[in-house]
Amino acid sequence: MANVSAYLRPATLDDALACLSRPGAVVVGGGTIVNTARNLDPVLVVDLQDLHIDAIERDGENGLAIGATATFQRLAGDASVPAAIREAARREEPSTLRTLATVGGLVATADPSSELLAAFLVHDGEVRLAGRDGPHRVTLAALLADGRPLANKIITAVRVETGGVTAVQRTGRTRADRAIVAAIARRTADGTRRLALTGVARTPVLVAPTPDAAQGLDPPGDYRGSAEYRRALAAVLAGRALEEVG
Repeated sequence: MANVSAYLRPATLDDALACLSRPGAVVVGGGTIVNTARNLDPVLVVDLQDLHIDAIERDGENGLAIGATATFQRLAGDASVPAAIREAARREEPSTLRTLATVGGLVATADPSSELLAAFLVHDGEVRLAGRDGPHRVTLAALLADGRPLANKIITAVRVETGGVTAVQRTGRTRADRAIVAAIARRTADGTRRLALTGVARTPVLVAPTPDAAQGLDPPGDYRGSAEYRRALAAVLAGRALEEVG
């Protein structure tokens, strides 16, 4: 449990950014990550739920903007969201947490096993940020590769492309377990292929759309599988997913 020293609930984005500049400030949407933190340093919680940045709406001809405080449950149940993203949202957390966990929190924590982040990657995910110096946009792939905290910035939305054909291949210890490795492939309307992998790096990664794409990666080994096993599994799953999308 986090050691919460103060709780703030700003009503505007400008107020939230001002709160975030205070020492120890931590942004929360659903609170599922802060509430399980083991760090006992005092934190000042900045709750974003009054900012109303949870809409899921069309953005351009083939785009969809997903508000940062939209929950996984909303994603899973919204027919305008691509099917692969809806299914990934459903699998991301158990039902008790899907109503709380948010898109912004997922992006900020960059869980290496997240199929939802991988689905965002192959759907050309773009992260929209707010800072004291104005709005910013960055591709999700670049944000994850950067590896640095979002200092004094707030995630406001994730934009994805909705078209194309998507396939998911995964292997877990059980059907209900989080995947040890997952491969998500997408073929866009113009025939371009995208491939993302989970479980082979410190974050989900967008890789070249070939079965041997994981060979240059250095997966972290753990009780569920060694680095060598994960690389071999990624090759098999990537080949299957790419074959499925054609």
